[in-house]
Amino acid sequence: MKFGAHVSIRAAIHLAIDRAQAIGCECLQIFVGSPRQWREIVYSDADLDRFVEKRRAAKLDPLVAHTAYLINLGAQDMELFHKSTGALVYALRAMDRLDGLGAITHLGSRGTQSWPQALARVAAALTVALEATDRAMILMEHSVGAGGQIGGTFEELAEILDRLDHHPRLGVCLDSCHLFASGWDIRTATGVDATLRAFDRTVGLRHLRALHLNDSKTALGSKVDRHENIGEGRIGVEGFRALVHHPKLARLGAFIETPHFEEDVPDRRNLELLKRLREGRPPQRRLGSAGGVSRRKRFSSRRRG
Repeated sequence: MKFGAHVSIRAAIHLAIDRAQAIGCECLQIFVGSPRQWREIVYSDADLDRFVEKRRAAKLDPLVAHTAYLINLGAQDMELFHKSTGALVYALRAMDRLDGLGAITHLGSRGTQSWPQALARVAAALTVALEATDRAMILMEHSVGAGGQIGGTFEELAEILDRLDHHPRLGVCLDSCHLFASGWDIRTATGVDATLRAFDRTVGLRHLRALHLNDSKTALGSKVDRHENIGEGRIGVEGFRALVHHPKLARLGAFIETPHFEEDVPDRRNLELLKRLREGRPPQRRLGSAGGVSRRKRFSSRRRG
């Protein structure tokens, strides 16, 4: 398993590579636009080319983008639905341009719709996005399942994959915090194995293409998504030891989104702890608590041609 972090692209897109190297990343996640706005920013080809060259030299692989938090692919409101689909297309085109694995996206909420109605909308949005782009994957992120959130169960993810005939560019990203908050007890090796067996039976491990490794501030089954530093939350060090060493996850890139995920020191410590677990060494000491979440800078890209 490779470890990376969500890294800021502030000032220039290619500076994300420098920041990732400074904290010991082996793979990389970035935003591909403002996480809280629809507005897109176009960077120069020179900046994007420099990003590609620096990433190749740094051997940071895989690269993924996280889409805007505003996206709701199941939205009943047509304006929101179209904006959401467009934002997903934008993220995928950015990953096509930057030679990334794909875009990790939340699926949104079904609101007052029935599940079949929401499924039809999500399937339509994903189909449009896949047809409008060339290579990058869409990685659906499993949610905590609060309220009408889409993708809060393995069964819903499986139904979406079925509706799109298991498209080769459609996959899944599992988040350890989301799993735990949705009711999967991954605090032990036995719990991790049971969770992955259930995922394999329902969705298929072949569709799992990335991980988010985040501890949880909230209790098992709370349905509340609150990230914590590795080993400082309710999952604990032993849960992450089990995740890191599970043979079915060894091929994946795993990205931390811990509370100070754009600050150098907390990310470096979280990554170092995960590496020590991977190497079979005990954690040196407990991580200090992190403060608030830092601000995020926007990114945009332009396709060639």
